[in-house]
Amino acid sequence: MTVIDPEQLTFEYRLRYRGTPGLEHYPRGYPMRWEVTISGTVFKADGQGGEEVPVGNAVVEVVPNAGKINLLLARGEPDRELADAAEMLTAERPDLVTENLEDGGDLMIVSSLEILPEYRGGRIGYIVLNAIIETVGRSVDLVVARAAPADVQGGPAEGSPEYEKATSTLKDYWQDFGFEEASGDYLVFVKKNILE
Repeated sequence: MTVIDPEQLTFEYRLRYRGTPGLEHYPRGYPMRWEVTISGTVFKADGQGGEEVPVGNAVVEVVPNAGKINLLLARGEPDRELADAAEMLTAERPDLVTENLEDGGDLMIVSSLEILPEYRGGRIGYIVLNAIIETVGRSVDLVVARAAPADVQGGPAEGSPEYEKATSTLKDYWQDFGFEEASGDYLVFVKKNILE
């Protein structure tokens, strides 16, 4: 594991959005899809020189005024995570929307967050997610993430013992950050809870 000083992380945010975000958008065009590339500067053992290296990436969807729209209409086909999270919030945990988004709060769905294996550890995932929340998620009241291993070739099959173990490990990791169980593999982070 290569340790990177959090102050040496660089975040590049990419958003392509037509028009001004607001309730007048057609629901499928309403969420703002942010693609985040994370890099960091690694120094030699003697502290000399610095090389910028890729550290990871993330995709988050921010749904402005999420409590004032039908989340099922806001889901788009390109992002399965957004669609599944909207369904969970609507069908299984509508109380989360009522309690946290009813007054027009914003919702963030973490579609993916990957740290390259050589940089994992030292709670780098916490640092990355916190930075994302503090930049594009400043007005977000509720963050939803799915604690499940990435669906990649060679990864554990859903329902297998390896998959269940990885899910359990991810749940523990993100609950330590402040997430709470919502439904199934889904976790929620209620921003107002950190202010209490």
